[in-house]
Amino acid sequence: MSKIKILPEHIANKIAAGEVVERPASVVKELIENSIDAGADEIVITIKGGGKNLIQIIDNGSGMTQEDALLCVERHATSKISAWEDLEHVRSFGFRGEALASICSVADVDIKTRVKESDVAALLKIHAGKISEVTQEAGLAGTSITVKNLFYNVPARRNFLKTNNTEFRHIAGVMKKFAIAYPQIEFTLIHEDEKIFQLKKSDLPTRLEKIIGKDVMSYTLPVDKDQFGAHIKGYISKPSFSYKTHGEQFLFLNGRPITNRTASYAVFSAYGHSIPKGDKPFFILFLEWNPEEFDVNVHPTKAEVKFKDEQLLYRIVFHAVQDSMVTDALIPTMDNQASAETATLHLNDQSVLPFETQRRPVQFGQTAVAHEMVHSGHEESVVQFFSADEQKTQVQKQLVQRQPVNPSTLVWQLHNRYIVSQIKSGIAIIDQHVAHERILYERALDAFDHNPIFSQQLLFPQTIEFTPEDYAIVEHILPLMEKLGFVVKTFGKRTIVVEAVPADVRLGNEQKILLDMIQHYKDNENHDLDPRDSLAKSFSCKTAIKSGDPLTVDEMNGLIDQLFACKFPYVCPHGRPIIIQLTLDELDRRFMRIT
Repeated sequence: MSKIKILPEHIANKIAAGEVVERPASVVKELIENSIDAGADEIVITIKGGGKNLIQIIDNGSGMTQEDALLCVERHATSKISAWEDLEHVRSFGFRGEALASICSVADVDIKTRVKESDVAALLKIHAGKISEVTQEAGLAGTSITVKNLFYNVPARRNFLKTNNTEFRHIAGVMKKFAIAYPQIEFTLIHEDEKIFQLKKSDLPTRLEKIIGKDVMSYTLPVDKDQFGAHIKGYISKPSFSYKTHGEQFLFLNGRPITNRTASYAVFSAYGHSIPKGDKPFFILFLEWNPEEFDVNVHPTKAEVKFKDEQLLYRIVFHAVQDSMVTDALIPTMDNQASAETATLHLNDQSVLPFETQRRPVQFGQTAVAHEMVHSGHEESVVQFFSADEQKTQVQKQLVQRQPVNPSTLVWQLHNRYIVSQIKSGIAIIDQHVAHERILYERALDAFDHNPIFSQQLLFPQTIEFTPEDYAIVEHILPLMEKLGFVVKTFGKRTIVVEAVPADVRLGNEQKILLDMIQHYKDNENHDLDPRDSLAKSFSCKTAIKSGDPLTVDEMNGLIDQLFACKFPYVCPHGRPIIIQLTLDELDRRFMRIT
């Protein structure tokens, strides 16, 4: 007798449901996705018992005929694709035909649906994955799906669910993502017979102010960039505003909420060290890309996406975020009340907040809180509902513009380390090393894409011998090295001859710089997905003038002018600040001219 048996259909369905339906929030996600795919622009979500007792989604989408309604609860029944090739172009949320069948196998489900062309709606009642009743009755165009007693027939799974408040918070997290991604859709949430909120149709900035809050959005920078066949837009926090956790980071791919380590790492890399160690930036990014460039069919919930070229994804996100931070609002100022122990920094012209602040906790799912949200009359109610307990680091914005350099402009060098220069609103103090590093970094990136750096011929070519591992790296990056201005020829199996170096390299340091660059590349090979960026950072850091190097007035003026000609002159490639500002008002306060 054979030991291997084919499982009964009802057992197989329950097992499959475990992959798609993890908790009540999974049901809400799948049903909202179906509503969006159906073209709905009004969606009402009703929750009871944290979604364990009742989940109801009502939409005004295209609806279904009775024939389609009967098919939609069958496994692998879908209207989205009909051939394997369709997967390469899919833009809808659903396409596998698994969600409804999985939900029906672990709950009692009622489906009421009507197309506009029909006079009556079809009503289906499903129990234990089987249709128990089919009738017709009056109803509005669209679809209403009611899910009751979730996991009633899988007690082990139901026992693993958390408290009602915890499950409702997970549902709120799902709704937050859809509300952000689709401002053109009206979302209404009802919990325990209380209307928690009703988000009207709006544009994206208005919707984000409702959900994220005006205060947070005031510390964001817009992102909008087309490159490499992709369009990325959204908002990122200024380096002066950050969170302690990953909670406030949203990435959408063609309208689909996703998680992707490469994209998140690209955002963090673009910030570098401009935010405190351990803090996380806030971002909402929408990536529009050809579906042929990625595969969403790699995870049961489609939350994870596989890209054909992860390195290209990294470059798209990294450069979009970095280019968006090209603003003089990022330069920090010195506050006369600040000290090394307790710093307070301007958020705007009127208000000052402490360096560490914390939002008031929101108690999810409690009737009293829900009642307060509905009847308080404050716009902040929706923001509070979607808020998490976060500690944020917040800093001000300040505008700094350097006056044109002329012979009478005073600049001087402080301890052969810092350059002090007059600006419109006071004085700017510039770190000479990181300033030159930023100039060389942007010059190196431009050399890779457009204008190779000029070389200076060595009077005596340098011969360098490498280990087999290092020599393999040299061969790999040699084309990029040549664009930076190095003229290198291989000599034997592990030896190179350096005949010329970039014009920015001080003669006599070429061998050390080259060796340091290779070591830096080797150290970061597994962390930086873009070898060009890694090489540009290494080149700029090792080649830049050092702290302690004396500079003439002409050299200082030239350095400042080149810095302000950069795309991003306010932090170095590794994220350290380049400039701080001391305003005239601050000087007047220090000398007690004003109080």
